Amino acid sequence: MNGVLRAEADKLRTLVSVWITCLATPVLTVGLAWLSGWSVGQALENDPGMLVREVVPEQSGFDAIMYGQAGMVVLGVLAVSGEYTGGQLRTSLLAVPDRPRLLLAKATAVALAALPVAAVTVTAAFAATQLGLGEHGYPLADVVGGPVPGALAGAVLYWVLLALLAAGLTVVARNAIVPLTVLISTVLALSFFLSMLTDAADYLPDRAGAQMFLLGGPNRTDLSALQGGAVMAAWVVLVWAAAVWLFRRRDA
Repeated sequence: MNGVLRAEADKLRTLVSVWITCLATPVLTVGLAWLSGWSVGQALENDPGMLVREVVPEQSGFDAIMYGQAGMVVLGVLAVSGEYTGGQLRTSLLAVPDRPRLLLAKATAVALAALPVAAVTVTAAFAATQLGLGEHGYPLADVVGGPVPGALAGAVLYWVLLALLAAGLTVVARNAIVPLTVLISTVLALSFFLSMLTDAADYLPDRAGAQMFLLGGPNRTDLSALQGGAVMAAWVVLVWAAAVWLFRRRDA
């Protein structure tokens, strides 16, 4: 298994698009986080009472993560979709005929690629938001011992699971367009709109998984952080189970 995993990791390292995604995601997310914090900070200067009524400083640190998550979708899709162009998948299957084993290695490689990007981005985005908020921000010295460390860990796990979900859907669809369209539209808008129509939307993967790091705001649901994480993990397992089943029965 180690040799197969190394081979899959090497493939990711040779994909320029993956490198661009891994570099652009933290830069754009952290920049957006600071800008969001700064704009809210300016609004608070004009209306200090808004801090009590509407703004939760520690939760504001996670708002940009909801937009930056699109980078994890792109990463998961690009990590797999290249196999379906130019006959690369046939080459991979010649080297590793055991298809479930090959998919397990792919999933592991995606998770290992997503983890450091998620950890750096989530932590830096939270800090950037608080810096942008200025005196209205959550004191970074108070982070340890409060609810923030657990929420940061939950956000990192959420991003990794989202990358895995995107990769699994790409195996199912055998192209990049379908998973990119479905997931990006879902995480950026669709699930929120559906939540206004039915409580069942709370069990969509992104909305459930977000409970792992939401400390307040309109996206909070009745699911606990643990329950939300379990629901999202179940979606990932279900999608990858379908991917394995289809992968074993399809021609390369």
